[in-house]
Amino acid sequence: MSQLLVTLVVIMFPGILSAIIYDKITTHSKWDSFKFSLYSLVLGIFSYCFLQGFYLAYDIVLAFKTPENWSWLTIWKHALAAESSINAREILGATLVSLPVALTASYIINHKIFNKLAKTLRVSQKFGDENLFSYYLNSKDVDWIYLRDQDEDITYQGRVISFSEGESGQEIVLSDVSVYQTEDSKLLYEIPSIYICKPFGKLLIEAIPSERMTRQ
Repeated sequence: MSQLLVTLVVIMFPGILSAIIYDKITTHSKWDSFKFSLYSLVLGIFSYCFLQGFYLAYDIVLAFKTPENWSWLTIWKHALAAESSINAREILGATLVSLPVALTASYIINHKIFNKLAKTLRVSQKFGDENLFSYYLNSKDVDWIYLRDQDEDITYQGRVISFSEGESGQEIVLSDVSVYQTEDSKLLYEIPSIYICKPFGKLLIEAIPSERMTRQ
């Protein structure tokens, strides 16, 4: 492995770590290698920018340094001048900063900050990167649901525990489950939990209002 490749891997490590954390705690469309690399690059740059901001804040607020004496990361010189030396302390600092960067980015994506802003400005109606199945079940208003299996003429009433949508179909886990015959609403049985996996389009989901569950 060449020295240049090792240097690039070390420099990109904060971005890679941040992208891994981001990937694990957000719901989004499947990434290919290019998209993961792109997110690693962007999050890595943000990590170094945050670290640079800490350095400059220290210089201005605590050290009272003038602009000509401000502390600039050597990583910028490395990127612009293709120098081979890197500062291990900066890499460590950026790696530590990558955690809050990943959490901040995840918060922005999970709470649809960009999408809400775009909708407010009337430049986009896109709800996010995830599919509508995940988007709907992620809603804070969806807790108890009726899950209707139209092929089997069965309706499941239960509380959403987890869900996913992949190449094999749609998966969902419910707790406190009551199983009904859809046609006449006859209660068939009750179970603590159930895992259901069906091809796309085979499940009909209806949210149950919280006040209705309270009355029950």
